[in-house]
Amino acid sequence: MNRGKNMELLAPAGDMTCALAALDAGADAVYAGLKKFNARERSGNFTFDEFGSLLRYAHERGKKVYTTFNTVLRESEIPEAAEFLAKLDYIRPDGVIVQDLGVVRMIRKYFPRLAVHASTQMGLHNSDDIAIAASLGIRRVILERQTTLEELSSIAKKTFLELEVFVHGALCCCLSGSCLLSSWFGGASGNRGKCKQPCRRLYGNDKGKEGFFLSPGDLAAFPLIPEFRKMGIASLKIEGRLRKPDYVANVVRAYRLGLDASEKDFPEAAKEAQKILARTASRHPTLGFYKKESMEKVIRSGEVGGLGQYCGKVTRVLPGALETVLEGRVHVGDFLRVQGEQGDTGEVFCVLSLKVGGKPCVKALAGTKCVIGTKKEVAAGGLIYRIGETRNDMEGRIGKMAPFKPEEELCVSLSEKAVFVSFPRFPGKKWQEPISLAQAEKHPFTPGELEEAFGRQGELSFLPRIAKSEVHGKIFLPASLLKSLRRDFRNFCTENMTEELLETPSRQALEKLLADYDAMKRAVVGEAERANERILSGTGRERVAPFFLPEGDLPGEWEKRKEEVEKLGVDTFYIASLGGFLLKKRFPEKELALIPAPPLPLANSFAAAEFLSLGAEEGILHLELGKEDMCLLAEKSPLKLLFCKEGRIVLFATRANLEKTSFLRTGDARKLLVRKEGPLTVLCPEEILRFPEEIPNTIPLRDARRREKGLPEEKSSPFNFYRGLS
Repeated sequence: MNRGKNMELLAPAGDMTCALAALDAGADAVYAGLKKFNARERSGNFTFDEFGSLLRYAHERGKKVYTTFNTVLRESEIPEAAEFLAKLDYIRPDGVIVQDLGVVRMIRKYFPRLAVHASTQMGLHNSDDIAIAASLGIRRVILERQTTLEELSSIAKKTFLELEVFVHGALCCCLSGSCLLSSWFGGASGNRGKCKQPCRRLYGNDKGKEGFFLSPGDLAAFPLIPEFRKMGIASLKIEGRLRKPDYVANVVRAYRLGLDASEKDFPEAAKEAQKILARTASRHPTLGFYKKESMEKVIRSGEVGGLGQYCGKVTRVLPGALETVLEGRVHVGDFLRVQGEQGDTGEVFCVLSLKVGGKPCVKALAGTKCVIGTKKEVAAGGLIYRIGETRNDMEGRIGKMAPFKPEEELCVSLSEKAVFVSFPRFPGKKWQEPISLAQAEKHPFTPGELEEAFGRQGELSFLPRIAKSEVHGKIFLPASLLKSLRRDFRNFCTENMTEELLETPSRQALEKLLADYDAMKRAVVGEAERANERILSGTGRERVAPFFLPEGDLPGEWEKRKEEVEKLGVDTFYIASLGGFLLKKRFPEKELALIPAPPLPLANSFAAAEFLSLGAEEGILHLELGKEDMCLLAEKSPLKLLFCKEGRIVLFATRANLEKTSFLRTGDARKLLVRKEGPLTVLCPEEILRFPEEIPNTIPLRDARRREKGLPEEKSSPFNFYRGLS
């Protein structure tokens, strides 16, 4: 476990070029997504062959590769997701970054060789959350980006898990994993890798003012490296799987300076790093949510929410081109983005050609009226940003990368009478060769030489990794005999350790998973009307545990829970963050009903099974599910389910200091109600959202449970997803 002595520098890899650029610049590891089930579907991403080739390339250089499997998984996707996980089990990346608890369960139960890293999308932000994560077999937690430095320090002292934090790049203004704003704008779920970045749009408020009220600056936490080191943080993460290679390389190079500098040399390294970072395209730099003072200023509503170096406005749209008067230089091959004046995402394209005064050129400087060639449709008046510079795309180098081979552990032993090799994953596969060796007079054969001899066998269908090497006695092993033994071992592996055999454990695990899935049996489905009404304080026996609970508030919150349970007789809690499940442990003598509720995503039967194992009795379905996925899940879920029939849903919650207003108005005149609730500002739609369709075989589960306990029936089943919201 890495606890900060040698902090890992972790870089984004949206494609192979970015991955190589990051590793060349000094990254210790990269994280990359496959073509599906990752939170950045707009990036290039990797095929399995490409990902495997990258993994081999990195491992040969002592680097690591993590894969992102960090989206909410729907019931209809379970068979395909299971196949993805089986392939990952065969390829075996250094870690799988996960949001959905259903995926956590699938990996732990069927593919335990895979190390699970809790994605920031899981929203873990205090030591209670992390304690539950540890109980689920998670090895590393990527903390919520709105955790302060003080809170982070306290959390780090209370856990043995590796902690990873973001240090540079774009910030989400909403608490991770809870944003429904992109879905509300048009069905593009941020929890499904399809975010349209509505936080970067232009909004109006109740004072008639327009601004980018939800658009934060970019995180630039280089000055905090010494503090992260003292806390024992395992990994410093750079955001940017949608960024270009030049950006990734520059940021990695800058942070490498900081990580390699001694405490004495850090100030000088910081100066050099800032020069490098100044060349990258970004929004205004900020320490984000790490410091209270930066948290208050993380949003500058008067600044355009766009990303990159501003280069001017589109003055005229031409066939296959646009015209502009540049306010920054542009080079053929640069990547530009044209953003609408309302802050819409905009089109990204590579500059195909430039003309100044009607003549072709390779670059145009600020103050120049020029025509930029593009095949993308852009709007007149759009804002032009340069988001990536010309760079060698490394095609030749990528084409020469070695194909993937799985790594397989070997145990090798040598004695005077035999050499023996075993394969821990395949107990029936063993190779042994009888020999007769003499004692060494001067230079006995060492375990290191044994490891070198059998760990470098390039002709095999796998890459040998020596788990254990032993030499019994002081033995002399002639070079000619060693060569013969190596040849015999290769022949054994060619005949016995085939690719089909090496895939067998992963394939068998997949078959077991799918068989268990087929055998899953349905519980019951119910509906909850008026999904987001306030539970009045002091009435009933139900309470809502807060979905966001800063580390410093934990003691007070547990005292409040204790009073509710022991004095007021509260017996039912809606749990909206993982730490809430510790209620069972804190009050073992009480029969408490725990109901997972949004933003905890319950979207598939494996997640339902995981919540059941944590002590849940019922669960509220993920808010982004449609009728088809609800019905599919209802046929398999071992947990009793509730779905939201009606309610005003929280779309967005943040610790950022938003301008005081009662509502924000979108470009199509819809309103978002804005309220301050404790440490958070939350946004809800003005209209009540209703689920119009009927779900087959639904019954009012909570009313049935109340009857069992002798409590009065309710005409509706009110609950609140977030603390104190109506």
